[in-house]
Amino acid sequence: MNLSYFSEKSTLPLLITPQNGNHSKQQLLDWIASNKLMVENKLTECGAILFRGFDIQSAADFEAVAKAVDADLKDDYMGTSPRDKKSDYAFSASELPGHYPIMQHCEMSFLPGAPRRLFFYCHIEPQYGGETPICDFRKVYAELDPTIRAEFEQKGVKHIRNYASPEKAGTSGFQLKSWKDMFHTTDKSIVEKKCAENDIICEWKEHDGLRMINKNAAFKTHPITKEKVWFNHTQVFHLSAAADEYHRIHKRQKRWETFKTSMLLEAMTWYKKLTKNPNEQSMHVTFGDDSEIPDAYVEHIQDVIWKNLVIQPWKKGDVICIDNFSTSHGRLPYYGPREIMVCWTS
Repeated sequence: MNLSYFSEKSTLPLLITPQNGNHSKQQLLDWIASNKLMVENKLTECGAILFRGFDIQSAADFEAVAKAVDADLKDDYMGTSPRDKKSDYAFSASELPGHYPIMQHCEMSFLPGAPRRLFFYCHIEPQYGGETPICDFRKVYAELDPTIRAEFEQKGVKHIRNYASPEKAGTSGFQLKSWKDMFHTTDKSIVEKKCAENDIICEWKEHDGLRMINKNAAFKTHPITKEKVWFNHTQVFHLSAAADEYHRIHKRQKRWETFKTSMLLEAMTWYKKLTKNPNEQSMHVTFGDDSEIPDAYVEHIQDVIWKNLVIQPWKKGDVICIDNFSTSHGRLPYYGPREIMVCWTS
């Protein structure tokens, strides 16, 4: 195999490509099996490994590669993106509309059992945009303003999610899926049990709605390297985050559509702040002591993230493995066909 990097300045991600023209799926599986320790060490060191140029054609192929790296795949999902099942452990990465931004995050960072590893697979290469940027959140922690970092360290964060009843839920980027779709049941006792298992405060609301609350530390110590990692969803759940993200996206893509969406999100953010209690927003985040996180803090966090963002176009058949305890992911807007799948471990 050929091992290389996209840049001399960054080892994120490690790129692994076929050698001598042999690009079969079986060759990749055999190579991973023979080099398992090296793959694990490089994944921890670099934060992500991209397998490119191999004959990966289906959800089953993708699942086989993911299992070769880490056999402990799971199919329970307590995150926010709507997803469709493609195989036993492979799902669509997100069913959110293509124009909607997905900000950088470590998967399910608000849960005590966040996945150790993620895997993404490009089944249909995007026509335009649709990259899955990644970022070293160890660098984000290190480069945060010390005063802001200390406040997050002291107070922690509180993540708040509001789910509509199964009868009223929508699929827009501004309304979460129903709690029935989240838990695959309408039995409230099962929902309450699952929440308790994940340290989630569960509150039933009027009209059969559900509020879920997690209080967490803002940072995580990587279990292997012992480095501190920015590990929460402030830059995703905060009310100002989507508009701030889209301003940055428009500077990159410079399309009329991104300009319109940027202006719309700014107007919607202003309107929602004026008309709706923060705790009733579909998603919200505060400091752990319930004090509001200033918009300026979110802008600073985004500045640091975008400074360290790695953006590479997808190629059909790509499989990227991500250390979720150190490296974030997101999605840039796109148009045209695109199909990306995801697997995750415990």
